[in-house]
Amino acid sequence: MQRKLDSPEAYRKAVPEHQKELFEKVRAAIFEAVPEIEEINEFGMLGYPGLANLAAQKHHVSLYVLPEILAKHKDRFPGTSCGKSCLRFKKADQADSEKLVKLLKEVRKTRLARE
Repeated sequence: MQRKLDSPEAYRKAVPEHQKELFEKVRAAIFEAVPEIEEINEFGMLGYPGLANLAAQKHHVSLYVLPEILAKHKDRFPGTSCGKSCLRFKKADQADSEKLVKLLKEVRKTRLARE
């Protein structure tokens, strides 16, 4: 579900109450992995240029990253649904912060190496 909102703050306020804990847990991992990352609205979700996108969907929270990096890490997130470039979390306990940070740091390293 895309949200057409004018700021990251407005997007975060629009996240349904039952998803807020999970959404903020994944968002915190993004900032732990790359503290200086910019947060923008992009494609109807939150964007973190050169790193990831984060979306609160109807039934899950999705984290979008590089497909080749996700393929190496997806087995570390049991119980989650995994697409080509996204992890779909339904519960906060599925989003292991330490594992998310490792995934995101590898994405960042790979992106920087390509520049």
